[in-house]
Amino acid sequence: AQIIEVEVDASYGLRHFEIVGLPDKAVQESKERVGAAIKSSNFQSPHSQPQRVLVSLAPADLKKEGSLYDLPIALGYLSVSGQTKFNPQDKIFVGELALDGKLRPVKGVLSLALAAKEKGWQEIILPKANAPEAALVSISSAIGHNLRIIGLESLKETIDYLEGKVQIAPFEINIKDFLEKPNYPVDLGWIKGQESSKRALEIAAAGGHNLLKLWHSTQLGREHYPALFRSNRDITHNVDPVCLRVVGNLFYNSP
Repeated sequence: AQIIEVEVDASYGLRHFEIVGLPDKAVQESKERVGAAIKSSNFQSPHSQPQRVLVSLAPADLKKEGSLYDLPIALGYLSVSGQTKFNPQDKIFVGELALDGKLRPVKGVLSLALAAKEKGWQEIILPKANAPEAALVSISSAIGHNLRIIGLESLKETIDYLEGKVQIAPFEINIKDFLEKPNYPVDLGWIKGQESSKRALEIAAAGGHNLLKLWHSTQLGREHYPALFRSNRDITHNVDPVCLRVVGNLFYNSP
């Protein structure tokens, strides 16, 4: 992932809000979400001030997509307009803003957290719902630098955290607890024969695919299928959690 630098300039003049740097439609629309979220958080919105606001997304020749720039744009405006003061050094901000100021989860957080960790950033501030995904980078032994994952719920809470008014502990995750599944009283190995049916179950479990009911007269396969998700071995050093996230869905519930 490419780390994007968000620059905000505000000057006196006819009311205008412009975003440059090859933004797509979702990024262009962020100025409306940002304005409403700032107002709902009891700050002065750029839409209510006689100001010309210019937001630059660098590098300028790289197309920007998605709503993940809402939070840094809002923080940049609040800072340049003198409504808040904080140190953005070594911090990355990402998140979509709802009109009431709440932070909504966005896509691509894992790759962004990996890039931040590799490049030596100290902290990433993002929606609370994205924190478990971003925290997966702390499990990878390929990169030694520690990245603090701060999951927050709203723009107001983000400002309070940055100004030191509230203390929020970094989100941490344990891969063993995360992947731990309940033990089942049955095992697929107890099924004798029916090799093609068992293979279908194994493929579905490995790929996270859906299954139709396989038998009309017995529930044997359905009862034994969940046991495929049980793992009693230490996978921490054998499986890259990033690959698990990309290939499958690490956040599924037990059957």
